[in-house]
Amino acid sequence: MEPTTFEQYWQKNRQRLLNDNQEYREAIEGYKMKSGADWLLFAMPVVAALLVFDWNPFGRELLNWIVSALVAIICFAACVAVKSWLSGGRPISEIEADIKEQARRKFES
Repeated sequence: MEPTTFEQYWQKNRQRLLNDNQEYREAIEGYKMKSGADWLLFAMPVVAALLVFDWNPFGRELLNWIVSALVAIICFAACVAVKSWLSGGRPISEIEADIKEQARRKFES
């Protein structure tokens, strides 16, 4: 299926349209690490992975590495969720969908 003319327009101009929107830029800036609390929040996955690795729940080192990596990934996802929850903004995907819909209306008129 060939993309519609709007979809072609969106693919070519997506980044420019998103960067022109103030709410989108603020949401992107919200994910940057700006304070000491942000650094502490994102250091937690490293600390958790090291604690699990030092705990040495399994007799095999490779299995400990894998479990530690999984703990780090899960903790990182949780920290990103906490940071976005604390910032109180709308999700970037929702903002992008609104911008795309506005661009579609403007394109079709």
